[in-house]
Amino acid sequence: MKITTNTIAILKNFAKINPSILIPEGNTLRTISPSKTIMAKATVDSTFPQRFAVYNLDRFLSTLSLFPDPDLEFGDRTVVISDGKQKISYVYAEENTITKAPEKEIVLPSEDVKVTITEAQMRDVEKAASILGMPELLMEGDGTTVRLQAADSKNPSGDTYSIDIGSTDSVFKAIFKIENIKTIPGDYDVTISSKGISHFRQGKVEYYIAVEQSSSF
Repeated sequence: MKITTNTIAILKNFAKINPSILIPEGNTLRTISPSKTIMAKATVDSTFPQRFAVYNLDRFLSTLSLFPDPDLEFGDRTVVISDGKQKISYVYAEENTITKAPEKEIVLPSEDVKVTITEAQMRDVEKAASILGMPELLMEGDGTTVRLQAADSKNPSGDTYSIDIGSTDSVFKAIFKIENIKTIPGDYDVTISSKGISHFRQGKVEYYIAVEQSSSF
């Protein structure tokens, strides 16, 4: 089989969340961070013929990059990656050596905030957080406006970068650790539950990201 560029892009993103992955039969990929604060799911345009585990996903992707046009043939214990006269036999990991994402679908316990964040807005806030050394991303509603901020909730008198992203009749402050925002670029529909979890969705890619306990709704 061939792995498309779309699938490679998703796997590269998932490698930032968890260095290992269990790839099931089919075209739905899932991963979860070792800390269980991020879970991601994507429907890709490559269909895998069988279930297999990869311990070091970055290494697997780098191995694929050795070939201009790799073809994958899956066996019981290895996948043979080849292109012309070149080939590598890549050994699967044992499933009990990796952190696997649950296959059960996640349902938010409540839907208390809904907002859309554009790729440009997220990029600007992440850039500001990096420059200012801010550890958190905040979504804050004051009953009129929703603002996306780079800030440090433990230092409310410190520097803060904010951008208006919408309107609301609710008052809330949803706090995320910047290190948990590992989405691929794009515009996202975001739903936040006051029970401590959020859902970021862009087309066929979804992320469930923990909301910090210091948030308020």
